[in-house]
Amino acid sequence: MVRKLEVMKMRGQATRPGLHSYTIGRGGLEVFAYPDLRDTQSAAQSAAQSRDFRRLSLGEAGLDGMLGGGLPRGYSLLVAGPSGSGKSILSAVFLAEGARCCEACVIAAFEQHPSKSRNGRLVELIGVGKVGMIHGQPGNLSIDEFLVRLMREVHRLQASRVVIDSLSGLELALAPTFQQDFRESLLRLVTTLANAGITVLMTSELEDRYGDLRFSPYGAAFLTDAIIVQRYVEVDSRLQHMMGVVKVRASTHSDALHSFTTDDGGLRVGEIMRDQEGQLNGRPTRRRYATE
Repeated sequence: MVRKLEVMKMRGQATRPGLHSYTIGRGGLEVFAYPDLRDTQSAAQSAAQSRDFRRLSLGEAGLDGMLGGGLPRGYSLLVAGPSGSGKSILSAVFLAEGARCCEACVIAAFEQHPSKSRNGRLVELIGVGKVGMIHGQPGNLSIDEFLVRLMREVHRLQASRVVIDSLSGLELALAPTFQQDFRESLLRLVTTLANAGITVLMTSELEDRYGDLRFSPYGAAFLTDAIIVQRYVEVDSRLQHMMGVVKVRASTHSDALHSFTTDDGGLRVGEIMRDQEGQLNGRPTRRRYATE
């Protein structure tokens, strides 16, 4: 159950319109009120004028090269792919690189509790406090409460990198009343983080529809500054992982599809699969070269 309140009148002063969620706990009543969408949009325009566009490494040189030299600081990156394609591993590599560069990080995990992750490096970073953690409980969270909890952790650590794994899990963690307008909630989330100058990586689960080039089931791809798509394809009766960069706003980037592998050390980008065509449909065929 989600409780909400609205301020109907305050003599001589403007009030923030709309319903605001709140909880009642041992400490009393706590209201979660963030600026409405109009306020965040105007703030985003001001923040964009002073944004630092220096490139950040994602932790893998090959992937940085595909992005045109890394991800511009303060950008939002959507990593989309089916289950098992390596999204969470890429997220862990992104956080580990931040810690290596002495940047505090925060992960909001909804797929599984990060302390139970098989990624030993991520568990270690959380244990020593270099990566802050938020873990959502299913079905009882408001988007305002999530934003407040996330930004508190960001401010506590002075974090510059945030991972949300995944958007599908976040939607399930929200109370039904907020799931109905999830697209607007995502806009508020991305804009709030952009205003704070945070570089954010979000993962999105895709169904195995290889002919369908949608990158998010919420129609939210336009909200992000960059998109990486991950797939696995059948090559010689084996599953081969591949990835490509779909967009990096206001920047050149690679348009090639690369193979990649994952292991205990993280993620390694391989060569372009030059001898295969039709990779996006999941069942590529060997390219027939013209002979003289």
